[in-house]
Amino acid sequence: MFFAAQPASAAVSGTAFAVDKATAKAGDQLTLTLSLTNSENSPIYFAYEAVQPTWPANTQAGAFTIVSCTGDTSDCAFSGNSANFHFNAPIAPGATKSVTLTVKITDTPAWGTAPYTLNWAPYVYYEFGQVGTTGTAKDQTWTFGVPTLQTVIS
Repeated sequence: MFFAAQPASAAVSGTAFAVDKATAKAGDQLTLTLSLTNSENSPIYFAYEAVQPTWPANTQAGAFTIVSCTGDTSDCAFSGNSANFHFNAPIAPGATKSVTLTVKITDTPAWGTAPYTLNWAPYVYYEFGQVGTTGTAKDQTWTFGVPTLQTVIS
């Protein structure tokens, strides 16, 4: 039997994003924490998240490199400056799952000496309800980034 995912129907709720440094310098490491709290009335049985820098940082090859991914994830794939993962599921109503990414800023930035703003654009998709029946899906993209994931590099 094959079950197709339902199209996402609404914006997600229960997300939290944080970076450990509001300011940094070349060579520093940043820690991004991406969390999902189940605000639905039934378990989330599938949850996916992806994150990458916003423009123009996403055009700076080698300027920012994700070096590790840990936490409540069943898998995590990262390459260069982007990562994607699945949160461990199910996520009970009210429960929170978090994943931490460590990002290395290059020692020799191509943007020169002027301050440079790095921001990250997450995408979150999850499905909840009863597995094997018509569930509900929600997703959201923060195309222009999230203020709580912003770092000024000088």
